[in-house]
Amino acid sequence: MEASKNKIVKITAIVLAAMIFITAAVLSGFAIAGSVRVSNAEKMSVNYDGEKLNVILMIGDGMGFNHIKAAEAEYGRLFFANEADYAGEVTTFSRNVFGPTDSAAAATALATGHKTDNGHVGQYRGKDLKSTTEIAVELGMSTGIIATEGVDGATPAGFSAHTASRNNLDEIIKDQLTSGVNLYFGSNAVRYAPMKAEISKSYAYVDNIADIPTAGDKIFAAFEEIPLVADGASKPSLAMLATMAIDILSQNENGFFLMIEESHIDKCSHDNDLSGALEHVKAYDYAVKAVVDYAEKLGNTIVIVTADHETGGLQYNGESKDELSDGMYTKGSHTSANVPFFVFGDIDYDLDNITDNTMIAKLCQAVISAK
Repeated sequence: MEASKNKIVKITAIVLAAMIFITAAVLSGFAIAGSVRVSNAEKMSVNYDGEKLNVILMIGDGMGFNHIKAAEAEYGRLFFANEADYAGEVTTFSRNVFGPTDSAAAATALATGHKTDNGHVGQYRGKDLKSTTEIAVELGMSTGIIATEGVDGATPAGFSAHTASRNNLDEIIKDQLTSGVNLYFGSNAVRYAPMKAEISKSYAYVDNIADIPTAGDKIFAAFEEIPLVADGASKPSLAMLATMAIDILSQNENGFFLMIEESHIDKCSHDNDLSGALEHVKAYDYAVKAVVDYAEKLGNTIVIVTADHETGGLQYNGESKDELSDGMYTKGSHTSANVPFFVFGDIDYDLDNITDNTMIAKLCQAVISAK
C-alpha cells in the first residue's frame, strides 16, 4: 500500500514538473513574441553626410564570444575584435518556443529585420519578407552574396530566396537565379556543375577565379572549395573572393550591398573540432581585415561584422594555447548565447550595446537608404 502511494506521488510530481516546464516554455514564447512585435515596429535612424553608402555585412556562422577568445589564445590579437569603431552583442532567438535559432531563421532576421520559425527562409507563415538585398536592388544598387559553402545554404539563402524550408534547395536556387543579385560566389561546385546550362541563362558560370574579372557584372561562381589558404584557380580564399567582389560591385555609382559568410566555424563546432573552428575564425579575421582595408580606400563604405548564432556551447576560462581542447565544447548544437557585432565606418546610428539580430537588418537598410 505504501509503495503504491509513493508511486502515485512520484507520478504526480513528474506530471506537475512537466506542466510547469510546458507553461514556462509557452510563457517564454509569448514573451518572445511580444519582444518580436516591438523589434519589428522599431525604426533605425542613421546620420550621414555623403553621396552614397555601401554596406558589407560579414557573418561568422556559429561564432560566439568564446570562439573569439579561444582564437586569440591560439593566434594572438584578432583584427575585427579590436579595431572596430563600434561593438556590442546581439540576441539571436527565433520564433521557435523550444530551443535556439537555426541558421535559416537567424539569416532571415539578419536579412529582413523580422523573426521567423526555424527552417524558414525569407518567409513567415507563407508570407515573403523583403530582404536588404531586395531593397538594394530596388534602389539601383549592385548586390552580392558570398559563402564558403554552397550559396544555397541557409545563410546565403536568407538574403536571396523565399521558401518554407531551408531543405528546398531547388526552390532556393530558382529564386536566386531570378533575384537580380549580381554576384554569387561559393563552393560546392560538384552540385552546381550539372546546372551550368540553366545557370548560364542568367549568369556567367565561373569555376576558375582567373575568369572572374572578364565575366561581366552577373556572375555565378562555384568553386571546388574555398579553403583557409588559396590553392590554385579552383580553390580561392574568402579574402580573395571578397575583394574581387568589391572590385566589381563598386563600379555602380548607386553603391552596393554585399553579404559575406564564413560558413565553417559552425560546421567544425557541430563536430566539436576546436582547432578547425579556430582556423576558420582566423581565416574570417583575415577576410575582414582585407575587406575593411579596401572599404577605407573606397570610402563611403560601412562594414558590419557579426554572427548568426553560437554553436557548441564553447566554454573559455582563460586557457592558454597549450590548454585549448575539444573538451571545451559543451554541446554539439546551437545555443541561445548572444553573439558579437562590430561596425567599421564613420557613421552615427541609433543602436543599443545589446540589441537584437533584427536590428542589424534595420541598420543595413537604414544605411543604404540614407544616401
